[in-house]
Amino acid sequence: MPEDILRDELDECATRINASIGNVFSQLTALADEVVDIWRRLSAEGRKPTSKDLATLKPKIDAHLQAERTSVHGTGVVIEPGELADQEMYLEWWRVGASGKVVPMTLNFNRRSESYYNYQSMPWFARPRDTGHNIVVGPYVDLYGADMYILTFSMPIYVDGRFVGIAGADIALHRFERVLLSSLMKMEHEALIVTEEGRVVAANTANWTVGEMAHHAFNRTEADCKIIELGEAAAHWSLIRRPNRRNMTGAA
Repeated sequence: MPEDILRDELDECATRINASIGNVFSQLTALADEVVDIWRRLSAEGRKPTSKDLATLKPKIDAHLQAERTSVHGTGVVIEPGELADQEMYLEWWRVGASGKVVPMTLNFNRRSESYYNYQSMPWFARPRDTGHNIVVGPYVDLYGADMYILTFSMPIYVDGRFVGIAGADIALHRFERVLLSSLMKMEHEALIVTEEGRVVAANTANWTVGEMAHHAFNRTEADCKIIELGEAAAHWSLIRRPNRRNMTGAA
């Protein structure tokens, strides 16, 4: 196949995948914008926000969690300590429970407890706070007890230049992988998506397992091995097209 056709195929695949990543961040932007509105409105009234003020986010959260064919397993906002009048640490975060109902995420913020959860040190909170950039963390095994791989999408929330927290979403990889595969399966050659650290997110052949390290796939000197950076500097993923052709028999 001519090189220009192969390049067009790769670029088209990258465009579709970037759109899928962008759709998740668009949902987070809606949550972040509402937080900014709350902070500004209450500042004009001369008071700090409280945890109760964040309850107005619930309809948007429910809509994201209950949308048809959604990949979102949990979503909400996590607040920078000291920003609320009534809570030192707080998250307005909801998830899909075992029964399929939307339930609140509860974590232990008692610093004296052995199970104290300090989200300030978590990459999905610390990196947006420290860099001002959106990120995707994972895949990793979830905190929900469902033993599934999760990707955490996270974006910083700023009010007049001040960091006040993050808007985030935990994405069930087994669902999001289907979205990514719909693009990868259009490739005639073997292709895979890997994270910044080299873990496989999705692949269009059985040669790769989700979550495995795939540094050896980054062979830039290999003939016809091409790499495109994905996620518009947010996901820090790479789309790799390998030189070997897929077995297209029965392929969609």
